This record gives sequence, structure tokens and C-alpha cells, in this order.
Amino acid sequence: MNLIDGLEAMNEFLNQSYLFRAFKFFLSFYMIVILLIVVGIVYRIWNDYWASLSKGAEYKPELGKYQLRWNKVNQQIESGDPIQRNIAVLECSQMLNEVLKAIGYEGDSLGERLDKLLPSQLDNIDKLKASNEIKNKIVQDPNFQVSLEEADKIRAVVGRALDTFEVIEIDE
Repeated sequence: MNLIDGLEAMNEFLNQSYLFRAFKFFLSFYMIVILLIVVGIVYRIWNDYWASLSKGAEYKPELGKYQLRWNKVNQQIESGDPIQRNIAVLECSQMLNEVLKAIGYEGDSLGERLDKLLPSQLDNIDKLKASNEIKNKIVQDPNFQVSLEEADKIRAVVGRALDTFEVIEIDE
């Protein structure tokens, strides 16, 4: 019984200690904070779970946003104006760059992001790199004009890539 008497004496001493009371207060405070954090996390997971059940957990691209831009690119290329063709090529490259960035490819430019792609991910990477070079020529030389044939090729190549990523629908 000597051990029990010793523990009771220690308990009585600790109950009278202001330091131990402060420790118990902070411990209980942090336990309440941790409990609230756990409840918040569970609540958020529960909401995400129900949202994924009702809406679907898969990525749903905004077809409207990119499709409208794509339709404008088609109009610019078909307009016959060389300046509009240049703008259309720049817009194609910008759309592809945005999509690659949103998917998670690292890099500061479209060229760097294209370098990260593997042939198993896209089968026309070389053509995309060639279209990026033409885009770079447009940016570097304001007098550079894209021919109608080049613009059509770039539209087809970039359109195929964007269609592969399911952000536009191409009518073929």
C-alpha cells in the first residue's frame, strides 16, 4: 500500500500546484481545438464525398469556354486575313499551353511543357513542337505571316491535341 499512498500524495500535491492546473487547462484547450479540427475535416470529407457521388468525381472540362475560343480560331483562319491567321495561331498555342498547365505539366513556356510530354501521351508531339516554333516566329517577327496551309495544319494538330484532352470537340 506504500505505492498507492505515494501516488495519492503526489495527486494531492499536483492538484494544489498552479503549474499543473495551468498545464491541465492548456491540455484541455488543445484537446478541444484538435477535436474541432477533426470534426471540420470529417465534415469537409463528407461534403466532398456526397458531391462526388452526385456530380461525379472525374474531371469535367469546361467545353463551353474552350469551344467558343476554338470556334473563333476557326473563323479567324477562314477569314483570309493574314493578321487574323497569325492571331489564330497564337490563340491555338495559348489554349494548348493553358490546358497543359491545368493538367499539371511543369514549365514556364509551351515548349518546356511539350518537352515533358511522352509519345505515349500524345502521338503528334513533333508536329506540336513545329507549330510552337511557328508561334515563336510570329512573336519574334511582327512581319511574319502564316500561310493558309500552315494555319490549317496548326489548327488540325492543336485541335487534335485539345480534342484528345477533351476540352474541345472537333467536327470531322
